[in-house]
Amino acid sequence: MSLWKQPPAKAPTTQIDEKMAALMETFSIVGVSAAVVKDKQVIWSDAYGWADLDRELPVTEETVFRIASISKLFVATSLMQQYEQGKFQLDDDISDTLGFTFRNPHHPDVPVTFRHLLTHTSSLNEDERGGELYVVFSQASRNPNPPTLEDLLVPGGRLYVDSLWSSYKPGDARCFAYCNLASMIVAALVERLSGKHFDQYCREHILRPLGMTNSDFNIQAMGDINKLGVIYGWEDGRFESGVDDLKGVKPEPIDWSGYVPGTNGSLYGPQGGLRTNARELSKFMLAFMQGGENNGARILQPETVELMLSTQWQYEGVDPAFSEIGLQFHITDQFIPNKRMHGHGGNAYGLYSGMYFSKEENFGIIFITNGSNAAEGTRGGFNNVEEAISDMLYQHFFQS
Repeated sequence: MSLWKQPPAKAPTTQIDEKMAALMETFSIVGVSAAVVKDKQVIWSDAYGWADLDRELPVTEETVFRIASISKLFVATSLMQQYEQGKFQLDDDISDTLGFTFRNPHHPDVPVTFRHLLTHTSSLNEDERGGELYVVFSQASRNPNPPTLEDLLVPGGRLYVDSLWSSYKPGDARCFAYCNLASMIVAALVERLSGKHFDQYCREHILRPLGMTNSDFNIQAMGDINKLGVIYGWEDGRFESGVDDLKGVKPEPIDWSGYVPGTNGSLYGPQGGLRTNARELSKFMLAFMQGGENNGARILQPETVELMLSTQWQYEGVDPAFSEIGLQFHITDQFIPNKRMHGHGGNAYGLYSGMYFSKEENFGIIFITNGSNAAEGTRGGFNNVEEAISDMLYQHFFQS
């Protein structure tokens, strides 16, 4: 509920500090966590601005933010770890794993596959009423007796509506529709395949092995809640606190002791709920830049990484932000103009984040902003704040 204020005093000791301060002034950016990697290492990382406006807490490199849809890459990675164990094939019917029949009622004989979920081609529709349902489902799940996926996805279920589905059959290139619900289903599949809660699985098999010790899908796993940054939405010239404005008090845990893993999938926000920072996120990005391994920790085999980064869907004229995708990885030449890059962005509640890397030139850029006066950009679905930060970092480190 605070007006934007000048970022906390930090004497600009380098040219990059001055450039970032200028961008923060231009776009009223609350706070920034950013990192740049090149040739298998982080060559720069820093943090600027405010983590909490009301309490006047500055962003540090230890501050973590809810990074929105970059989280989906961790969901996909956890599923592909199960794939490496031979528990499914990408074109298998997911019904066999979910434990109930999952079909688009317009195409009852066409199975929805693991590949469909990871490429947003399942024919699930998040437009209009269908888009509201994943939010309703997530909110309803914040209690000790969460609804099940069958309640949402099976005709006759108490949350089911026909508008959840498009008229296209699963796998049709024209049915591409960016889908948050798909990540919840993938998280449920991970739970059914592993027997573990999704947050626990990611913590044990991705986050902690990579040394991402401050990162987690479960806020209860955070040690110091004051390291959690607030996310702000810009409304009528003011910042309204939206997510994680906890005033230093960890919320009471929900008693999910009766929850059966694999029956819901949304409990830990797989579609966008990972809390991390640029420095720790770089460890995950570096693993994908190095065939699934970073600093002695292997999370995937090289051939699996190549599969995830290879083009799985490509279609012109559907969505300016997505014209090509791998297994969950966004493939674009618009993050940095004319540079083919792999990664993902995030956009929720006023936060904008980006994590993209070039395989050919072996560099990557990460940024997280927790509030700004952003407006429409000029390329590939990115807004003007995302474009300005990525362009500045690329030009400073790779063109100067």
